[in-house]
Amino acid sequence: MAKKLTDGKISIGAYMFPDRKKPCLCVEEGNQIVVYGHFNTLEGADKFLDILGKMVGANFEGGSEDG
Repeated sequence: MAKKLTDGKISIGAYMFPDRKKPCLCVEEGNQIVVYGHFNTLEGADKFLDILGKMVGANFEGGSEDG
């Protein structure tokens, strides 16, 4: 999975689903995930979320920022 931006309650990130070939831009709240779009590559999803996270000062979960 690519990076997820989270505040501890809500996560925004790129999710891979078995029935889709491309990573999906999703919002996860509780046990519900809503798909809002898709990325062409996992690398593109990571880059987008990295830039977005830096802009808003968000915490990262997963991907290359997770230590």
